[in-house]
Amino acid sequence: MTAQEKEDFKAIQPYTDQQVLESLKWLETSDEFIKGIQFFYPKWSEKEIVEKLKMCKTCSDFQATFVLAVIDKSIDKSMNSFEIVGLKELKKPNNLYISNHRDIFLDSALLQNRLYQTGRNFTEISLGDNLIVNETMLAVAKLNTMFTVLRSGNKSEMLSNVRNLSNYLRYSITEKKVSSWIAQKNGRTKDGDDVTAPGFIKMLLLSGGDNIKEAIRELNIVVSTISYEYEPCAFEKANELSIIEKEGTYKKRKFENIYSLVNGVKDEKGDVRLVFEELNVDNIHFVNNRKKDVISIAKEIDRIVYKNYQLRKTNYIAHDLLYNDNRYRHHYTQAEVANFEEYLAAASNEDIYHRLLKIYVSPIHNKEKEE
Repeated sequence: MTAQEKEDFKAIQPYTDQQVLESLKWLETSDEFIKGIQFFYPKWSEKEIVEKLKMCKTCSDFQATFVLAVIDKSIDKSMNSFEIVGLKELKKPNNLYISNHRDIFLDSALLQNRLYQTGRNFTEISLGDNLIVNETMLAVAKLNTMFTVLRSGNKSEMLSNVRNLSNYLRYSITEKKVSSWIAQKNGRTKDGDDVTAPGFIKMLLLSGGDNIKEAIRELNIVVSTISYEYEPCAFEKANELSIIEKEGTYKKRKFENIYSLVNGVKDEKGDVRLVFEELNVDNIHFVNNRKKDVISIAKEIDRIVYKNYQLRKTNYIAHDLLYNDNRYRHHYTQAEVANFEEYLAAASNEDIYHRLLKIYVSPIHNKEKEE
């Protein structure tokens, strides 16, 4: 890694030790941060929050003090059950976790929570620059060891940003020896169809040299698959897709992603399962054609996601409601259908109703591809 490449990382990497201390000090005077913390911890006074900040010296301290209890509460209050599979079987200490992406915060936060509980280091986490709406959000993100994915700029700037991100990820895994979490495509899955973007794989390969198989192998990729019985922010997602189809675009309010983050933590999610599986590059057929190999890598990641995705009664009920069918009737009771229909009744119109059903049906169709 060249000195110039390391210099370029400064724009996106998590805080240095000195920046951590400076940021913690600055947050002591941030009314916005104090109020935000009190939203999650209403019994904490401003004085208590400042005292807790003063006790923090590292990003890990900050996460353990201010974030983990939020995750624990979400698990306890908004989930009927939460299961993690495969994490303890991982052989390497530092991995690139590539995840399907359903919730802004929890998809990665649930992993961080379990790593801490088992005495392992937190991972670094990707964060789109669209989520950094102000200085407080920037500080909180960086104190959660987040690296920034820059998505704006002209064509030349975007290419430079993508290459820099690729270099940084490879540097983190192979030289810094830290783990990173990143989604399989830009943004959350809105329609329930988890698909790895070929452009994402191309990004990873920009830093890997000519041997594509070895470039993928050295990233220690672990495929992370999360499945929620009740989709976080499902109604908001259906509404966004509806507006895009009608108007061609969707413009988010300034703090809309923050509201989605909070709603994702609070919304009822039923049973939740998070599965980890190492990507075995020997299962991928490489033909030494970059375009074809990119597609093969993406398809293998998708295959693992579809295999490990846990279908629930909500998926089966949605299928039979959408298609006026009873194919999956043995997976649910009529009482459960009534409960799900009561949930769907909050849809503002018929279009939103059908889009909600499709969110839940897409994982069934993806499972069928692998059968």
